[in-house]
Amino acid sequence: MDAEAPGVRPIVLRDVGPQGIGLLISRTSPKWEPLSSGRYELLLLWLTIRRQYRVRGKIAPMPEAVVETYWNQKVHESRLLDVYYATYGAQSTAVPSRERFLEGIETLRRRYPTSEAVPRPELLRGVYLVPDRIEAWRGSPDRLHDRCRFIREGGGWREETLIP
Repeated sequence: MDAEAPGVRPIVLRDVGPQGIGLLISRTSPKWEPLSSGRYELLLLWLTIRRQYRVRGKIAPMPEAVVETYWNQKVHESRLLDVYYATYGAQSTAVPSRERFLEGIETLRRRYPTSEAVPRPELLRGVYLVPDRIEAWRGSPDRLHDRCRFIREGGGWREETLIP
């Protein structure tokens, strides 16, 4: 990937609550670098229901107990993939072939035959995106979409209507 170009990456949301939006990411992933700046922005899009949310805010560390809870919810293959990143190569780096990648996964599967046997990699981190700005879009077939922005102020939120 070109270091000069803007980047966009899919990311799995682990939870949404008063503490923020929970994210679990390997520090070897290209997703980690923008998070390490302390600020982040997500775009959540649900075209089937004509909704979009753009969420911007600060990054806060996730308590280790919560990270462990999320780790325990991961399926065996997902855990093996996290160990693969730490053992063989970072996410999104080139590998000689899909077969070589799957050989590495199979080696790890033999070493860790059950989910419980897979150790949580030290590089796996949990963070919360704590929103300070949320833009909401509700699509309309006539293109006169409903848009608004919520800005955190003190202990509450100020709402602004936006031109679509």
